[in-house]
Amino acid sequence: MPLLISAIVIVLIIAPYLFAVGMNSDGLVFEGFLINPIDGHSYLAKMQQGFRGEWRFELPYTANAGSGAYLFLFYLGLGHLSRILGLPLIIVFHGFRIIGAILLLRVLYLFNTRIFEKKREQNIGFMVSALGSGLGWIAIFAGMFTSDFWVAEAYPFLSMYTNPHFAIGLALMILILIPDRKTSLLVELVFGISLGVIQPFAVVIVLVVRTGSLIFEMIEGDNSGRRILNSPEIFPTAVFGLGGGAVLLYQYLSIISDPVLSLWNAQNITQSPRLIDLAISLSPALVFAALGLKKAWEDNRGRRLVIWAASSLILVLIPWNLQRRFLTGIYVPLAGLSIYGLVKIRRAKEEAYRQVVIALLVLAIPTNVIVIASGIQAAAKRDPKIYGQTDIYTGLEWIGEYASEEALILASEDVGLLIPSTTGRNVIYGHPFETVNAEQEKQFLKDILEKDQEAQFYNQNILLREVDYLFLNRDVSKSLERWLADSGVKLEYENSLVRIFRVGQ
Repeated sequence: MPLLISAIVIVLIIAPYLFAVGMNSDGLVFEGFLINPIDGHSYLAKMQQGFRGEWRFELPYTANAGSGAYLFLFYLGLGHLSRILGLPLIIVFHGFRIIGAILLLRVLYLFNTRIFEKKREQNIGFMVSALGSGLGWIAIFAGMFTSDFWVAEAYPFLSMYTNPHFAIGLALMILILIPDRKTSLLVELVFGISLGVIQPFAVVIVLVVRTGSLIFEMIEGDNSGRRILNSPEIFPTAVFGLGGGAVLLYQYLSIISDPVLSLWNAQNITQSPRLIDLAISLSPALVFAALGLKKAWEDNRGRRLVIWAASSLILVLIPWNLQRRFLTGIYVPLAGLSIYGLVKIRRAKEEAYRQVVIALLVLAIPTNVIVIASGIQAAAKRDPKIYGQTDIYTGLEWIGEYASEEALILASEDVGLLIPSTTGRNVIYGHPFETVNAEQEKQFLKDILEKDQEAQFYNQNILLREVDYLFLNRDVSKSLERWLADSGVKLEYENSLVRIFRVGQ
């Protein structure tokens, strides 16, 4: 059963992408992402920096990126690996996404075998956690678009479908939280550093869960002070916190001390969904988890699930800009607790158990089916959000071959998203979060490309900002066309869609 479920999951997370590649045509090319392509391109942009040998991250979607810092090392490392192996970035990206999925499935099954004694419960727990999601598929009929369709880091299946660092980070997080896991201080230090690099907010969740477990162990035991010091968890937890905390502290200090990164961080807002959204997105697992809460708390292994789910929900409700990040992996403890709910139902009414299990699966799986179907439908229609025009990519290839690595390029919003991810060059605007002062820069683009202006405006705002290239389509304002003709900027490349002008020397 576990192998069959794993095989189904792997097929489901690969097949839509292969279908999308197969829908390429002479005029269109699949860009590599079926869900959240804006962030997907930002990951490739980070890999581009690693590909050219960098380890310090600089904001690729910002004109003046500053000196950067050692952030996003996972994707920078994948870029280095792409260069070493001589493979395209997108192949390495999806290769590690699949590796992460295999690792996550293995850890999910191991986690369920450590929580539950009976094979039947282990298999159901694995199936729910690997394939399940929320009730967003029902909420659609009320006109709602709930979090279970897009907050990928909360759900194992969606994590595996979306990107490598969600899958690998979640696998590492679950592995660390497996009850009664044999470990060593060196392993905990490596785990802490690795999780801090791959999925920083998971470090906080893990520390809160492990500390909470220690506190309840102390409260319930006699001679509590001596009991807590003798706990086999105390020193591994401390060393994990030392490793992960050091990474988080460096990241925090690097961001607040850098004027560019601090501005980026200020606009990087990921607030939690509304409570009704959360309730829908986490059910039916949430409902069954509530039924099994008491039974799970009475079991030392199940208690870890209760503390994990409660900790995540509390952290999510703390009012600050990045609170949504604490939804990372929340579906895993809820799926486990839902099995305790099923066990309670079975003991009350054995003959209803099979029907209830079927009901849980029937309710929990359709949202992911819709996600997959939506990706296939978008590919079949060659949705412009996931397909790029071949002529634009031909122009991007020209930039990659002839523009210097330090070149600053002015392009429309949609092309500005692609330039850092395909060429590694910086743009004026291209990403709503990774472009510093994003709203002002987005308006600046409209003023340049769409509005009629005096020649002096272009001289001041293109030449004085030291733009090196203009990457233009055929639909720009007439006044910009006149300025291009009168100013003497050189047309370096053109095709049916694209014109590239050299501005800087």
